[in-house]
Amino acid sequence: MRSQTVSLDEARNRLADLVAKASQGSEVIIHDKGKALARIVPVTDPSGYRAHPPTVSEFSSDEESLTWDPDGWENVA
Repeated sequence: MRSQTVSLDEARNRLADLVAKASQGSEVIIHDKGKALARIVPVTDPSGYRAHPPTVSEFSSDEESLTWDPDGWENVA
């Protein structure tokens, strides 16, 4: 798989082109200030479907109790 690295600004300006390259088998890594932010891979690449474990911030804590409301869940403080 061919890999290409582009800056965030370049990715904004060339998104359609980068997606087309990925659909042809390339991998595109988007970085900002030297830090990798995202990766565009072909749909057929199974690594694009890796599951990421949930983080602690995705769940409520004991301080953020939830209660049922007829309209759905809401925070109760």
